[in-house]
Formats: sequence, C-alpha cells, structure tokens
Amino acid sequence: MTPADDLSPRPDRPPADRWPGEVEGVAMFLAGAGGERLPADRRASPWRLPPPLPAGRPCVLLDVAAASPEEVWVVGRTHGRPLAACWNGASWTMPLAPPPAAALIGAGLEGVTVVRAVSGDGDPAPGMSRFAGEEGREASPHPGGPAEVIAVGGAYDRLIGTEIPLIWQWDGAEWTQVPAPVLPDGSLSGRRGPAGEDRDTAEDYVLTDVATVGSAEVWAVGHGFPARGGGPVALRRRDGRWRPVAGLPRVAQGKLLAVGGTSPQDVWAVGAADRTGLVVHYDGGSWRRMRVPVTRFPLTDVAAVAPDDVWCAGGDAVLRWNGRRWFRVEVPVASANTVTALSATDVWVGGARGDLAHYDGHRWVCVAAPEDLHDTAVWCASTAGRPHRGGMPTAVWMVGSRRLNRPRAAPRHCRFTSWSGKG
Repeated sequence: MTPADDLSPRPDRPPADRWPGEVEGVAMFLAGAGGERLPADRRASPWRLPPPLPAGRPCVLLDVAAASPEEVWVVGRTHGRPLAACWNGASWTMPLAPPPAAALIGAGLEGVTVVRAVSGDGDPAPGMSRFAGEEGREASPHPGGPAEVIAVGGAYDRLIGTEIPLIWQWDGAEWTQVPAPVLPDGSLSGRRGPAGEDRDTAEDYVLTDVATVGSAEVWAVGHGFPARGGGPVALRRRDGRWRPVAGLPRVAQGKLLAVGGTSPQDVWAVGAADRTGLVVHYDGGSWRRMRVPVTRFPLTDVAAVAPDDVWCAGGDAVLRWNGRRWFRVEVPVASANTVTALSATDVWVGGARGDLAHYDGHRWVCVAAPEDLHDTAVWCASTAGRPHRGGMPTAVWMVGSRRLNRPRAAPRHCRFTSWSGKG
C-alpha cells in the first residue's frame, strides 16, 4: 500500500483520496425482512434513505453493523481520517474519535462488529449504550444494547515507512485505540527502532474486516504486503486480548478481505490469491484452503447462515457452500460486492453499479434502489439487524459511496428471473 492507495483491492471502490470533494458515503435500510416485504411494482424501491452523514466530503463508507433499529454503526474514511458514526433511529451521531496521529496517511476503518453481553439463557443481557455527539449531547439509552463495538482498519505511517493496523473499541461512552498484536512470523517483528530496540508495535499489515463469532469471540482478518513477506492475516480476541491465529495457508500475494462464521468452530474468511478468489475455513483446530470455482476478481464479502449454508461475493461471482462443495450462483448483478444472508430463503446482494437483488429460496429478483441514487451508488457492505425473541431481523442495511458528478442513468427495471441458488 502507498499513501494514495486504498487499504484493499476491492473492485470498484471509489478512491476518495483521488476524487476530492466528489464522493460521499451513502447508507440505506430495508425495514422488515423477507421477500414478502418487496413491493409488487418493481419500479418502486422498498429501501429507505436516512439523512446524510454529517461527515462532509470526500467520504466513503466501508462497513456497517446493526445492533438494533436504534443502533446501527457505520465506518469508513473521510479526509484521510477514520470515520465512525452511529444511527439512533432518527439521526446520525459521530462520537469523538481517538486523536489522529500526525504521521498517519490515508487512515481508515474497513470493518465493524457489535459485541453483545449475553446472559446465561443466551439472550442479550440488559444494558445501556450511550455516546456523546459532536455537541456533547447524549443519546437515549438502548436496553439490551451492545456491551461494545469493535472497528478495524489500517493506515500508512510515514515516519517508519510502512502500513500499520488499527483497532478501535467503543465501550458505550468513548472510542479508544487498542494495540494490535505483532505477528510472530519474524518478518513483522524484526525491525528495529531508532535507538536499536526491537519494536513491540504491530507493523507491515492492515486489517480489512472484523466479525463477532459466538457470544463474545471476535475475529479480524487482513493482510501483509509482498515486499515484506506478507500474506493473509487472522486475529482472534478472547478474554479481552488479541492474538494471531496460526496455521493460515501460505498464499502468494494472498489477502483476506472479509470474515464471518456461525461459531468459533466454523469461521470463514474470503479474499484474494493474487487477483482471483480465495476462501479459507477454520474448524476450531486448523485452517483449510477450500476449492472454489475460479473467479476473475477477489471475493469481498461472506455471510454464514449455517455450517452447510454459506455465501460469498466478489466482482463477477456469487458463490454458495452447501456443506460439501462451493458452487457458482447466477445472480442478476453485474459486479457483486456484498452479500447478506438472513436465512436460506432471504438473501440480498449489492453491486458496484447500484445493483440490488433478492433471493427467496427459488429465484432472484432485481430490486430498485431509492430514486435519489439510481446506479450512482457503489455498495460495499451490508448487514442485518439482530432478531428479537422468536422474530425475524428487524432491518437490513447497506452502505457504500457514490460519485456525485457522475451522469445519472435511467433506472433499469429487471423482471423475475428463474435462476436458482441451489447447486
């Protein structure tokens, strides 16, 4: 990575540093879940736009995590600095962030996850989540809200001439920056400081995604850089401490860009082997590189419904795991960046030209974006709100960016397709 580059090679990401003032982050949500909520008129959009973020331009949104309809977190980058904002059901608030280091260039957050406190019966424990806005106002408490939020990313440190990982932690009151671990492979821990001391801070890698797996276990993934013997990186946080996860397959020019799973014994990470798709799986004891259909682009998102039902997307491909093999799914989206699978019969895919499609277990349907966006948006990430007791998730969110000076094209209306997601 160089100071002007993006943190990862996700296809069609708007490079905000190269389009100053022309790119803004966009978010939208779908209240309720399931194909039964889609309008009969395919020209009408079921998606709703919240007010714009008060972040200014340029701004890109790169990930989203929903704890509830009244607590949705988005992260990204604005003016070369990390961005984190929270939707409280009515407006956006941008909590105070850790002070930026003067030596960092192109710093940004690429992944975010909500960690809940869980009671003995498996339900979220009662709790409060408060944050201070830019004017010092405090949002209303959210009973049963998250105990914490974790965001990850990276930056280029011009003083030491290398990339560094970023880990932020929100405790309900403020963001703090958490030290990332030094990787034990020697290539990242053998550098010496100005006085000759061994460095004890993480260098030469960035983090690209983070996910909560299980009740309180958090995983993050990323990559190093070929000039310093890089490759895929995976971290796990247990007992409040981040540690590298050993045993990742060695992949030439490999990068991990997204992570998800159903339990600590079923963790999936996807990314790139050079420029083609890469999928690895952790079964609680060891990693395995999975055989997947050849793709022309990296895989940039993964969503796990069950150990035998996992989806991933990237560029020209949407893939699905049925417990035995990965197979390609035909989807009416030209360039897929993100996938959210609420169940085997409720899957959303978003693309790099504003494309949106929904799968109901039998067929895919193209769905219109809100009128204000048309195809100017590049969807980068999506998430679903946590279910209430015995209920469906309350909302689906999708975030990305749009280039403001792009000529607006006429909306494209797709008909039903007969393409199936079954292999």
